[in-house]
Amino acid sequence: MTASRHLQQHWRAASDAQVASALRDAHASVSAFAAVTAEHGSLIQSWIAGREVIEFDHYPTDDLVNVRNGSQFYYHSHRDGDREHGHLHLFWHATATGRRRYLKAGKPRWNRTEPTHLLAISLDARGLPVGLFTVNQWVTDGHWFDAATTMACVDRFAMGEIEGYEHSCRWLTGFIRLYRPLILELLVQRDKRVKRRSDLARALQDRDLEVLSQVSIDWIADMEALETASVRRCGQPGSVVKPKNSAAI
Repeated sequence: MTASRHLQQHWRAASDAQVASALRDAHASVSAFAAVTAEHGSLIQSWIAGREVIEFDHYPTDDLVNVRNGSQFYYHSHRDGDREHGHLHLFWHATATGRRRYLKAGKPRWNRTEPTHLLAISLDARGLPVGLFTVNQWVTDGHWFDAATTMACVDRFAMGEIEGYEHSCRWLTGFIRLYRPLILELLVQRDKRVKRRSDLARALQDRDLEVLSQVSIDWIADMEALETASVRRCGQPGSVVKPKNSAAI
């Protein structure tokens, strides 16, 4: 595969500060990926901990939730494919108007609705990210927002450092920030897909509409393209170190 044209176009048009920020996010993500691979063998193993992966089960069992800022994700596997071993579902706890919904200790994580789904990240058997996609509302429930409001939730997504999962949380937070331009494009394409239907409410519950937008990615190629963009601007190479392949599951 090659680097994302959409990302390359974005970085060419971006400011020096934006490119520098993307480099920092890439560096943080690669550093965390290297750390989790050294400790567990792969990102996936950091969540499944050597267990057999049961179709549709969540890993870790109770998901990973940052109660302070309402971010949540889990890993599971249920789709056949040559590249994907499984995928992450990312959520943000929001009210019906897109505001932050606070989680209270000792209370259910949600009351009237599930958290809002943001996007999903496909991983191969080595734990390397190989794709991004969005799903219809019926797949995960939760409030449905348009692309702009969902992107505002994505921008507030941050896992912090949950005990025992610090490296994978840092990897995910940096990864999401690096891929922000592509995530926005996916959300726009998602909205266009459902707007083809005359009845939005029915479209959001149509079991024949599951994956609404998707794109394959080459994480390493994208980071190389980012380094090239940085060199063109300042004449110095970026500081991103390419991730080493981790062991297959």
